[in-house]
Amino acid sequence: MTGRAFWRSLDERICHDSFAVSAVISAAFPQPLFLPLFLIVWELYIRIFHVPNYLLPGPAELANSMVKLFVSGDVMKHIRVTMEEILVGTAIGIVIGLVLGYIMAKIRFIERLIMPFVIIIQTAPKISLAPLFILWMGLGIESKAALVILVVSFPIMINEVSAIRSIEDNVYNLMKVLKASKWQIFCKIEVPYSIEMMLSGIKLALTQAMTGAVIGEMIGAKAGLGYLLTLGSETYDIKMILNAVILLSVIGLALYLISELIEKKALYWKVIDKSVVG
Repeated sequence: MTGRAFWRSLDERICHDSFAVSAVISAAFPQPLFLPLFLIVWELYIRIFHVPNYLLPGPAELANSMVKLFVSGDVMKHIRVTMEEILVGTAIGIVIGLVLGYIMAKIRFIERLIMPFVIIIQTAPKISLAPLFILWMGLGIESKAALVILVVSFPIMINEVSAIRSIEDNVYNLMKVLKASKWQIFCKIEVPYSIEMMLSGIKLALTQAMTGAVIGEMIGAKAGLGYLLTLGSETYDIKMILNAVILLSVIGLALYLISELIEKKALYWKVIDKSVVG
């Protein structure tokens, strides 16, 4: 397999994963009757099968416990910590992924030098790397952000390499004939060519960033929604566990929708083109 074919296959896999996430969210959440129907089935299941409260509380009871968490103010601290880990790790991971991807796309020697280490790190289970980061960096935000950086930078890097490699030689030859500088080629050709794949990688990376932060918090943390999951498991508090899961789901959905909105705004020409064709 050639280098270009390798990167294209990786990019197609990432795009497929991103499309799968989009399809699941689009299929489930826009339906206005989904949530009420789910809550009714949930309540009926508890009443019909007499499920004990310590195994699965009812929707009203769980909602009441969620309100108490917000009223007490404790949960906001955990949400803030998790969001800081996600946003800081994602921002740094995007920069690292773009820089590494661009360098690897332009310099084959760097690609051959770095890629084996990247593959080894990415194939290692993240839950096995979390204790190492916590041991090296402590229980604070640094270790969780490092784990987020690890999971975010890879899809960004792969998409960047694939985008730069997809630019045909004829385009570069034309820019040379026009006596364009390297900076002009970068701004006028390489950035526009890579922005679509970059945004697609960011959308997928945000869904993985949540996973990285929560894994780190569950292994070792003093605060965060992942910490609440562990605390609820240790104290057999099913309400705390379910509330943490719900909050994580809402945050993950919000991040995905924001990234999708940014993608549509940045690629407005593509939306217009689809509407014209339609």
